[in-house]
Amino acid sequence: MAFSGTSNYIATKDLQLAVNAAITLERPLLIKGEPGTGKTMLAEELAESLGTELIQWHIKSTTKAQQGLYEYDAVSVFATLNLVMIAFTISATTS
Repeated sequence: MAFSGTSNYIATKDLQLAVNAAITLERPLLIKGEPGTGKTMLAEELAESLGTELIQWHIKSTTKAQQGLYEYDAVSVFATLNLVMIAFTISATTS
């Protein structure tokens, strides 16, 4: 399926090429532009035309790309495991 725009969004030939290349290569497409230029509308229309969910991620100038993929917080993981082990121990000793 090739994206050529929708009834609500008219895509230029260059934009159609970039979007379709990203779809074909299964790679993300970074869209930059001033506020009000249609970046969000493109994402909404593209998601709808592909029948997929749009996941929005609002970024700042300090946001790192790695944060969009996955962040492993070892301290939180160990704290959660500790709580689970305490709850299990309490449960086992009261049974």
